[in-house]
Amino acid sequence: MARSVPITHGGQNLLNSVAALNGRVFDTDPVITYMLLDLSREERLAYLPTYWATLIKSALWNDALITEADGWKAASVLLPPGRYLDNAWSLLCAGFLDVLWRIGLPGLKRLWYEFSGMTDNAKRKGLHGQKRYYYVFSLGTEHEHRGKGLAKAIMRDHQRAAQADNLPIWLEATTPSSRGLYLSMGFEEVEEIVLGKGKVAADASLQPGGPGVPLWAMVWWPQSTPTSGS
Repeated sequence: MARSVPITHGGQNLLNSVAALNGRVFDTDPVITYMLLDLSREERLAYLPTYWATLIKSALWNDALITEADGWKAASVLLPPGRYLDNAWSLLCAGFLDVLWRIGLPGLKRLWYEFSGMTDNAKRKGLHGQKRYYYVFSLGTEHEHRGKGLAKAIMRDHQRAAQADNLPIWLEATTPSSRGLYLSMGFEEVEEIVLGKGKVAADASLQPGGPGVPLWAMVWWPQSTPTSGS
């Protein structure tokens, strides 16, 4: 019998912990590496906790929920329905100008116009006009604790909340392994998106003519519940 995974929720009080964890678990993530392409590997690894702290702070300004599993072996950041990370005011309040200074205009173009533009197009396609949905901004597990069902336990927790509200969950899987996990949990793949095509390899290393970095736009729909008397 699988053990029950202890899960706790919080908000601003958990910012530093989840930012530090994300800095570790996304250290080789191709999409994050591509976003910070102009930094050296050493600069990127040193900057990741600050980068994540700024983005998560913006999410918290929009009422994000932070969830951790089994004593910070895995954690997620979940945006509630009707709240969006690209809210200009919350980004400014979170200190995004410092991020912009660090990544420069090329980084802003990759983050805002390339990533956000392509994922927004996928949302229009995959959500079929649904304006209210949960958004999994991040979900990661410490390297040494992967494969133990921790991310799955967190996602099940999110699915229960979404099911109770009869609303979908949207996310972008950034690795083949995370894509496989979400498919196994009932998510549908809406579209494969490729960033940096012709510029980088699949791992986001510079490669003229390279295939680019793939990610997968995915959606989970709540199960329909029978009406009384049916």
